[in-house]
Amino acid sequence: MLAPANGNQVTTFATGLSSPVDLRVSADGSLYYLDRGQSSVYRVRFTSAPSITQHPQDQTVPVGGNATFTVGASGAPPLAYQWQRNSVDISGATSASYTLTGVQLQDDGALFRCRVNNAFGSTVSNPARLTVSNNQAPTVTISAPAKGGRYNAGDTITFSGSASDPEQGPLPASALNWTVIFHHDAHTHPFLGPLTGIASGTFTIPDAGETSANVFYRIHLTATDSAGAQSSAFVDLLPNVVMLALLSEPSGLQLTLDGQPVISPFTTLSVVGMTRSLGAPTQRIDKSNYSFLSWSDGGAQTHSIRTPSVDTTYTAIFRRRGRK
Repeated sequence: MLAPANGNQVTTFATGLSSPVDLRVSADGSLYYLDRGQSSVYRVRFTSAPSITQHPQDQTVPVGGNATFTVGASGAPPLAYQWQRNSVDISGATSASYTLTGVQLQDDGALFRCRVNNAFGSTVSNPARLTVSNNQAPTVTISAPAKGGRYNAGDTITFSGSASDPEQGPLPASALNWTVIFHHDAHTHPFLGPLTGIASGTFTIPDAGETSANVFYRIHLTATDSAGAQSSAFVDLLPNVVMLALLSEPSGLQLTLDGQPVISPFTTLSVVGMTRSLGAPTQRIDKSNYSFLSWSDGGAQTHSIRTPSVDTTYTAIFRRRGRK
């Protein structure tokens, strides 16, 4: 720690660091550093009473809707949360978020706040007001693509939808908001949007990049009426998938798929239309040299393919040179 007001006096607050190479400050004020010597990430934190970093926000919801209030807090862990309604503890509401489901008109005007405790003290957030509206949320319809639709990499996808409100009738395009999320394994990536003010549009599925077959696209449409009530719908686009088999003659030689080494025979799933790279490197095994002769599809030693619409086998043929 450097104290300019005290003649630039330096005080050490952390010891035992081997080779710190990077430092970041988190939202709660903790310092995270990367220790190259220990191949680890460490945290330096100040043991203090809790403080509110994010107060819950006012909510306006229609009758029958849900209201979720969230608080952010920092301080020495562990932190304990207790939500209150009109300054009275809510039984079981002991996490950083609280959701009131199926709100009714009698909930209008209720105030929700959260008390946060740790071993060093306690603090209370600002109250958030719940406003319950008689206004009903719109009904959202996605007309394209159809539910359960399929795609190939490289396809151009057309999307369209509409919304109707019980009070206003059909909503204009300006009330619509689109987003497309790319799902890969158990996580997601933003892909497109938000796109506001349109009832329809198009986007193109990439034919390069993520080569996993465990993927899909989710198209979301959210409608907001003039009173702020919202509702959403989504449809999933699933990929057409085939099996690719990589073989070598003789068998058991090393090939490459998308630049990564594999040993033949090798099989993998691939999205139809996705660009993949095949390679057949020269190699030496058991004192014998194996040099590339040809691929069964006529491609170069290293070449790209566009995943076909049926299961396909690609065979690399090698010439073996004798032992020396």
